[in-house]
Formats: sequence, C-alpha cells, structure tokens
Amino acid sequence: MFSLKKEFGEKEKKFDRKKFAQILSISLVVGFLFATAVRIWFLFPFVPETEEMSPAFPKGKRIYISRFVRDSSLFLGDVVLVEHPTQKGKVTLVRIMGKSGDQISIKDKVLYRNGISEAQEKSDFSLQHKDARPAFSGTYSTRDNLSNLTVEDRNYFLLCDNRDDCVDSRDFGPLPFEKIIGKVF
Repeated sequence: MFSLKKEFGEKEKKFDRKKFAQILSISLVVGFLFATAVRIWFLFPFVPETEEMSPAFPKGKRIYISRFVRDSSLFLGDVVLVEHPTQKGKVTLVRIMGKSGDQISIKDKVLYRNGISEAQEKSDFSLQHKDARPAFSGTYSTRDNLSNLTVEDRNYFLLCDNRDDCVDSRDFGPLPFEKIIGKVF
C-alpha cells in the first residue's frame, strides 16, 4: 500500500489545547453577541398576559415578535403588538382588520369592511373570536355598533380575537403605524 513519509524538517502536528481554547472562547463570545443583537434589534419573545387573542394566542403562550415592520409588509389578518394609546408602558396584541382607505362599520357586533361583513369576506386568515355577550344598543355602546369610519393614511383598525374582554380600535379608534412595535413572527 501507499504510505506517506515525512519530509525532511517536517514536525509532527500536535493538538494545541491553548489555541483550541482561544478559538472556542472567541466563537462563544461572538455567538453570544450575535444572539443578543438578534434579540434586541430583530426578534423578541412576548408572552400574552390576557385572553385578548384567545384561542389563537392563549394567555401564557410564548410567541416571537419581529421588530422589522414596514407599512407595506402589514396585511389584513396580521397580528401585531402595539403601544397602548391611553396607558403608558402597556402593550396590546391585536389583529389588523382595516387598512388605509377602508370603510369600517360595526353593526350588532359584526364588522363590515368596505360594506362586506367579516364572515362573508374570503381572507387568508380564519376568524377566531369568542363574543358570547349579546350586542348592546347603539345608544349605549359604540363598541357593538360603530357608524361608518374611514381609516386614514398609515393608520390601522385593530381588533382583538376575544372581543368581549379587550380594548381595541372600537374604543380608541384606528392607530397610526408609529404605534406598532412589531408583528408576530
């Protein structure tokens, strides 16, 4: 068979533990810094503290939010994390139900977007919401009966899936794009 002979002056290679430890430690530090950067600037975990988006995102289930959101990357049915408009420091997980230029109305707890009810609309997402409470009359509550509203440019009409137990655009109106923290990844 064929065997390799050492050339004149060639040393036998040994395993260098010191060099290996240096390379390993540098790799671990770089990996940790990369993971931290991803966590801070790109993706972060979020755990809903309420049943607002049940059953799609139940209370206590960890989800990941992408910070890279552009106005053009948001679509109907997307679930976003937004700054609460009235309570400083609080955030809300909601679904986009209306975009710029849409005509929104609610009649007896049924959302109409551009004259089409959410039940009739063929969409890429499935409507999942618990709404067991009967509708209030329009004189008592605008949450269940909302007259025509046009969503302004770079604003979004946002609703929770569990609509009886949440605060959303029925209460505070459409939110501007600047209030959106991120989109569920």
